[in-house]
Amino acid sequence: MKKYYSLVIILMLSVAQIKAANNSITDSIIKKNIAEKALKNKTIDPKFKKYKLVAHRGGICEDIYEEYDPRSIKAAIDSSYYMLEIDVRATKDSVLVVNHYDELKITYGLDKNISAMTLAEFKKIKAQKGGYNPLTLEEVLQMMKKKDVKIMVDLKLETTVWYNKKINAMLKKYDMLKDAVFLRNDVIDLYDGGKFGFRMSEMDKIKKMVAEGKDVANKYYLFDNGNKINADAARWCQKNNILVCPSVNFGHYTLEDPKTGAKRDIEYLIKSGVTMFQIDSDFDAYFH
Repeated sequence: MKKYYSLVIILMLSVAQIKAANNSITDSIIKKNIAEKALKNKTIDPKFKKYKLVAHRGGICEDIYEEYDPRSIKAAIDSSYYMLEIDVRATKDSVLVVNHYDELKITYGLDKNISAMTLAEFKKIKAQKGGYNPLTLEEVLQMMKKKDVKIMVDLKLETTVWYNKKINAMLKKYDMLKDAVFLRNDVIDLYDGGKFGFRMSEMDKIKKMVAEGKDVANKYYLFDNGNKINADAARWCQKNNILVCPSVNFGHYTLEDPKTGAKRDIEYLIKSGVTMFQIDSDFDAYFH
């Protein structure tokens, strides 16, 4: 009889242990599902907090990738850059492409110019570092559009009418014109949207336009070297709802250590209320 009761007790304990184990497994599954759902619905905080950073020359370049390497563009997009600055050129047969220089010697090792090549010829060449083929503007816009990354346009053919009209049409095609910014303002009449940069040397003209009641805030923004924009100019623009975007690049600091100069100017401009910066990617460490 004692053996019988012992077996019953052992059996009851085993059942209880199995139920407890099952409950534990069920709880784990529920918690996992909740965690996965929360992760899926979570809004990821931007890497650079409240700052809108613009990647100079289209991406993460300094000592990592060559400019306009597709990996460079992807790295900037994946790193939460708000906007990419894109240098737009055109081939001999009038196709819009991206590259800082017309000459191809630096990146591609060729004694040729983009403007002297057809698109077919241009697409056949390969970068010395990385072995990638050069990109058209449309290919870059397709990469950016997937993550809603905005564009800053450096017009390498300047005021050429057909060229600007093609850029206008291309940006409209990808619904990127409204939020686009351009480095110059002497082409404003060739575009159906976007904002156009003015320099510190043009502040008096802009102030006069504001005084005359012209719609400056929706059409213009202050763009100049970070070591040229002062607090008074930045705050006046902010007071009048005009965007301010300093450019902080290595080339601006030839008389001092670039990182020291960049850090100083970024900190000064942040204290002046500036939240948008065009930078070489080495300097994004100052915004974390």
